[in-house]
Amino acid sequence: MEEEHHHHGHGHGHGQQHWNERYSGAPRLFNSEPDESLVEFVSDLTPGRAVDLGAGEGRNSLWLARNKWQVTAVDISDVAIGRLEAAAKEEGLGIKTVVSDIVEFLGHGELYDLVVLAYIQWAAEERVRLLKSAAAAVAPGGHLFLVGHHLDSLGKGGPQQPERLYTEESLKDAFPGLDIVVLERIERPAGDIGMHGVDIVAWAQRPSAAI
Repeated sequence: MEEEHHHHGHGHGHGQQHWNERYSGAPRLFNSEPDESLVEFVSDLTPGRAVDLGAGEGRNSLWLARNKWQVTAVDISDVAIGRLEAAAKEEGLGIKTVVSDIVEFLGHGELYDLVVLAYIQWAAEERVRLLKSAAAAVAPGGHLFLVGHHLDSLGKGGPQQPERLYTEESLKDAFPGLDIVVLERIERPAGDIGMHGVDIVAWAQRPSAAI
């Protein structure tokens, strides 16, 4: 599968340099297992086209590709995307990679059967725009999966700015046009790197087009 590289300008949240420095400073910045809630929800679906927004080193993208999804992985960090590509190559997986700000990427208007947002901890105003764009990228009958640090994890894990954390309230109307199937707060056992504290998980679906 042809890998495509698009380079776009910097955008929201933290810029490319910030993330490149974080990734370069560690052999592997984040846990390599896919998110367990994602695995639970997606396992029953028929594989289709998926986009992993802010894919990082690709733990979720790689799992989806192993499970026959056609995956596009988008991240502002070319260092992270380089690691994802190396891991995909090692396993013989075709993953399309894009180095871009994710809101700019979503501006292309493509639709996906699965849109994944894992730990995208942006400040409220930017997040509203991001989630609206992400929801708009879900094809009829498709799903959106979000996992992030809950406000209750303040002081335990994730960003230490409350405005970058999620609450049930902030998500219940965040996905225009989608029906929220699951919105839950999950206590993660301490000890797993990057997984301690309290998370929020959202699973939403766009109704199928009327026949």
